[in-house]
Amino acid sequence: MAVIGITGGAGTGKSFVAKLASENFDMLHIDTDKLARTQMMPGGVAYAGVAEAFPDCLADPGAQAGNGSQKTQAAGNGSQKGQAGEDELPLIDRGALAKKVFNNSELLEKLNSLTHPYVREAVETLIKTSEGLFDHVLIETAILADAGYCPICDAVWLVTAPVEDRIKRLKERGYDEERIRSVFASQPTDERYKETSTYVIENGEDADKEKILAQLRDALSFVKTEERPDDDDDDE
Repeated sequence: MAVIGITGGAGTGKSFVAKLASENFDMLHIDTDKLARTQMMPGGVAYAGVAEAFPDCLADPGAQAGNGSQKTQAAGNGSQKGQAGEDELPLIDRGALAKKVFNNSELLEKLNSLTHPYVREAVETLIKTSEGLFDHVLIETAILADAGYCPICDAVWLVTAPVEDRIKRLKERGYDEERIRSVFASQPTDERYKETSTYVIENGEDADKEKILAQLRDALSFVKTEERPDDDDDDE
């Protein structure tokens, strides 16, 4: 089973490409952002630490009506189901949290230290439990190299798109010009991303589904599975 990392900057459409890959190939798609969101829900492994470190980012309890369906979900994602009193705990306002840490490297580093280790643990668990069930595991994250996933990947795919296409997509998501400039400035350039990538997938506005699938087939043809040592094996 090959482990593939897929990454790219905001607006490149890496989530679309990852979804397309998982729907058309024998591939488990792991979205690290979704894992982090689940783990920050009441009862999740990251909730207590983030809530304590960022108490001003807890949602007003009155605004939580109807959110019961968002409670921790899948097994193997680092959740802790059944924690006493979790229904009474306030949700973490991820929008407020994002604004608080944005352009503040110290707070961002603090948040990452409270979330990344749990996400990484969940990813590694999912990879182990998927052995023999899928041909490939696809790890989607914008910070593949910085989060240290490259060493466990047999290949790293970079999704790119022209800047004007990325700006258009982000504006459709509600981003204004100032926020787009800030996001671009905070993320690695394509040149930096390419330093750790093994294949580049072009996803501009002219790249329809068939063009993306053709690139994915080509990318898969270059994937070579590396033998990874068994953690249980003793050194000789």
